[in-house]
Amino acid sequence: MRLALGGAAAGLLVPSRSRAAGIADIHLRPLIMLDPGHGGVDPGAIAPDGVEEKHITLSSALELRTALEATGRYRVAMTRTRDVFIPLPDRVSDAMAQNASLFLSMHCDHLPTPDLRGASVFTLSNDASDALAANLAQDENGEDLGGSPIAGASPQVADILASLETRATKIGSQSLARDIQASFRGVVPLLPDPHRSANFAVLRDPSTPATLLEMGCLTNPLDEKRLRSPKHRALMAARITLAINEYFDNYALHRMAG
Repeated sequence: MRLALGGAAAGLLVPSRSRAAGIADIHLRPLIMLDPGHGGVDPGAIAPDGVEEKHITLSSALELRTALEATGRYRVAMTRTRDVFIPLPDRVSDAMAQNASLFLSMHCDHLPTPDLRGASVFTLSNDASDALAANLAQDENGEDLGGSPIAGASPQVADILASLETRATKIGSQSLARDIQASFRGVVPLLPDPHRSANFAVLRDPSTPATLLEMGCLTNPLDEKRLRSPKHRALMAARITLAINEYFDNYALHRMAG
């Protein structure tokens, strides 16, 4: 008489209740979408010595992904994980398709005077907060070299533009920007008036709080040296992680409770 063997005895892996609960817990964690700016045929800003923005943004985003995942609190996705060109509308639609809880676009500044240095944080607005923000948004939006036109040609982008006044999303974006600014202060150099706003195409998802972070100025020698330093990028990743923790511990938690 042969006995029927159970799954474990037969060498089959049967998930325990704790393992199944852990798998379910992973899917309940907030999804953070990181967007390393530029890539592929689009180098972004270029420093006087030829360093290209696209490489710094990717290295910084990969470092941040590691830091966020190490907390055990988040799932992390990226619009690109290699040197490839991604059209701006595709970056937005990727975050929407994955139902991201936060969207952080990572860039480096290229300013007209090399004396200016420091990080800055941008949120979406119809009207730019100042001339610097307006010029930056024009530059970033103009870098799109393919895909659907930004200015309303695709139905998806048209819907996004029609929903720019989504109040909760705007408040969430501003809260995240303030948290990043506070986390950087005294640790990572900041531009004067570091929280600015403009009509950035990559921030136009009406359902996801979104911020564009300029990590420093490639036109400033001190900033460029920092941005090229793995140690400094690790420091930035740690401070951004603290800011995202603060966001979910306070604003996002209160929003869900309300």
